[in-house]
Amino acid sequence: MSKPYPRGVAHVVVTVPEIEEAIDWYESVLGFDLLMGPQRIEHGEEHIGKLCADVLGEFETVRIAHMATGDGFAVEFFEFPETGENEPDPTEAGYFHLCVIDPEIEELANEIVDAGGEHPSDVWELFPGQEYRMTYCNDPWGNIVEIYTHSHERIYSNQGDY
Repeated sequence: MSKPYPRGVAHVVVTVPEIEEAIDWYESVLGFDLLMGPQRIEHGEEHIGKLCADVLGEFETVRIAHMATGDGFAVEFFEFPETGENEPDPTEAGYFHLCVIDPEIEELANEIVDAGGEHPSDVWELFPGQEYRMTYCNDPWGNIVEIYTHSHERIYSNQGDY
C-alpha cells in the first residue's frame, strides 16, 4: 500500500568512544544543539534500561545523548565502555555516513580538519557544470561526515537518471 507522502526521518545513531568530546565537537564544528544527555543507562534498570535492553541486547551500561540539527533532524550518540575506533566500510550493509549541508563547503572542511578531523576527499561537482558540490570528511573518531552545498531535494529533484 503506497503512502500519500514520504515518511520523515527523526534521527540516526552514531557510536563514539568519548561522548562528551563528541558532543563538544559536533556542537562547535557542525553547530548541532544538545537536547538531552549524556545519560547513563544500566541494562534492564528503569524503563529506559529495559527499552535499551530490548533493542540493544546484552550490554552493562551505555551513555546516550541527543543533538538536533538546523532542520529538525537529530543525531543520537551512544558510548559503550568498550567502544573503540572503527573505519566505516561502505561495502558492508548498514549506515556508513552522515551528510550535512553548508554552502561554504571548503570552510567547513577546513574547520573539521582544524578540530581534529580529516578531509581525505576532493571537493566535487555532483553533476558537471552545476553548482551542487560535495566532499567527504571524517570526525575525530573516523565517522564519515559528507558535506553538500545544497539540500538533497534541491540537488536531486530535477536530475533524471545520472
